[in-house]
Amino acid sequence: MKPDMRSDENIVSGRRALFFDVDGTLMAYGGYVPESAKRAIRKAREHGDLVFINSGRIYKLAKYIERFVENDGLLCGCGTDLYYGKDNFYSHEVPAEVLKGIEEECRKDRADLVLEGRDGVAVAPWARLKETFDVIGFIKEQDAIWPLDFYDPGYRANKFCIQYDEETDIPSFTSFAREWFDIIDRGHGFLECVPCGHGKAFAIKKVMELCGIEKENVYVFGDSTNDLDMIRFAGHSVIMGKHDRELEPYAEFITRDLEDDGIEYAMKHYGII
Repeated sequence: MKPDMRSDENIVSGRRALFFDVDGTLMAYGGYVPESAKRAIRKAREHGDLVFINSGRIYKLAKYIERFVENDGLLCGCGTDLYYGKDNFYSHEVPAEVLKGIEEECRKDRADLVLEGRDGVAVAPWARLKETFDVIGFIKEQDAIWPLDFYDPGYRANKFCIQYDEETDIPSFTSFAREWFDIIDRGHGFLECVPCGHGKAFAIKKVMELCGIEKENVYVFGDSTNDLDMIRFAGHSVIMGKHDRELEPYAEFITRDLEDDGIEYAMKHYGII
């Protein structure tokens, strides 16, 4: 259903905030941002709108997008590490005793554990799956690998992921982890685990509080299952032409593919630019 367009009076009286997922939404899987998306975001900011990157990526990986896209802040780690400009205004770390329990459980259940924190990504030494080593290669390219020992007590994790296969005892893992984490099934043997109460919608709420943004002036753009909570929460929700089907019941507007000027098309649809 086509949403109601906001009047010029509303645009003046209520500042808008736009929140973008990265992979598959702003950044194509070839590692580039289409010129049309850069252009649209630049115009929105020139009009006074706020633009935030709202990503599952940790800070060291999320800040890569700043080479391509102007923004007002990076919301990293699915709502666990939040920046307005360069200021870190919120951070949540997994308690050390919980982290130790997760490590022991993943080893027991034969799950490849990938810890994610502000200072880098730490991969469990018992990792065995090709998909995990593919991820390690990408993270090394971005200079985002935790340089010290996996068990270093100085490491602080914000969230974690696991890769699994038929040898993994998934029921045992999920039964243990769900006490502290929301578990997002990303498909293809990949689970993303975010501390309960956090997520991309939580990040948006924190920005709303900080900047005085009304929900009706919140616009979100996403494509995958870890965008679901912000798609359900936002005043206006856009999903890309290529998207996980689980998002469809909650999306206000389905735009074109990213590579087919999907971001710019959606922003024109809403009268943002």
